[in-house]
Amino acid sequence: MTLTKTDEKTLAEFFANTFREVVLPALEDMEARLASKEDIDRLERKLDAHQDRMDGHGKQLENHEKRIQTLEAS
Repeated sequence: MTLTKTDEKTLAEFFANTFREVVLPALEDMEARLASKEDIDRLERKLDAHQDRMDGHGKQLENHEKRIQTLEAS
């Protein structure tokens, strides 16, 4: 299928109009929808704090297991 110059021009106009109507409005508020560096840093700090708490709980469980084993052995 070969497009004539008129068909090519019509297709290009259709594409340009569709791009302006659909893509550009979607891009306008993209910055507001994206997380900022501060948001990401805050989340990383929260995740690190949560991991530290989980590590602490693991150590407590290990200590309890050692105590239980000591009590069972005696």
